[in-house]
Formats: sequence, C-alpha cells, structure tokens
Amino acid sequence: MGTMEFQLVRGTPDRISEYREVFLHSKLYDAYFADGDSLDTWLSKGIRDGNLYAAVTPEGEAIGVMYMSEDGMAGLPYLHLLGVKREYRGRGVGTALVKIFIGVMEEKGYPNLFIMTSKFNVGAKRLYQSLGFQPKCLLPDLMRKGVSEWLFMRPSRRPPRLT
Repeated sequence: MGTMEFQLVRGTPDRISEYREVFLHSKLYDAYFADGDSLDTWLSKGIRDGNLYAAVTPEGEAIGVMYMSEDGMAGLPYLHLLGVKREYRGRGVGTALVKIFIGVMEEKGYPNLFIMTSKFNVGAKRLYQSLGFQPKCLLPDLMRKGVSEWLFMRPSRRPPRLT
C-alpha cells in the first residue's frame, strides 16, 4: 500500500468522538485509555490549547491525530499524543505527522524535541528512531504502574534562532 493522502487540520470539539476512534485497537489505547475517559480529557485539552491536529482524507475522514505543544515537558517541545486509525496504519500517516511536528518545532528554533513511548510499543520506538529520535532513558511506572516509558530526544537539524 502506498502513502496516504491527507490534509492536516486543527482539531475541533465537534469531532472529538472521531478522534477517539483513531486510537481504538491500539497498544496505547489498551494500556492507558480503555478503562476510562482520560483520552477525551487529553483530546479536549489539545483542542483547547489549539495544538491538536487531525489528518483528514479528501473525503473528510479523520485517520490520524497528533497533539503537540511547544511547552509540553519542562517547557520544551513535546509530542503528547499520536494515533493512526487501525485500517490506515503502516501507510505513512504516523511518519508524516511526526515529520510535521519536527518541521514546526525546528522552524521555531528549538534545539531539541521530545517524545515518549511505552516500552511495549516497539513499532512506535522503531518509527521515532527512524526519524532521528534517540532513546535517552527508560522510566519505570511513569504514568501507569507496571508500564515503563522510553524518553526520546531529537536534536534539531537547524541552528537555534538568536533572540
């Protein structure tokens, strides 16, 4: 299958149920969101902050969701959430979304970018490493007891802007 064609749009509250569907049937959803409504809380926060984006097909279907912010972790650029709808996984949507995150934050002149992924999510780890993110440390029980998280950092490819 080839790379999916999509448009990136800012997330809106009226489509939150569609964004939730993007995460269903994923390791991330099963580990963190299956037992409550915290996913809706994260999606709503991203929409309120203006930092939640959806990958939408030409037909209008939300097939990917990304929540990124400039001040996510210790005031540094961080990718909070990334999901691709099950039937569209493996078609370049996640890669394209991470590249957008990288491009936006490099354009703003940040020296480093950050992502975390659960130790069990080897596909995400492989994706992030293929895009230049390096695992820096494994944090046990960070967000959920019994689940360890890899912290990834990617040095910017652009020189920082002088302020």
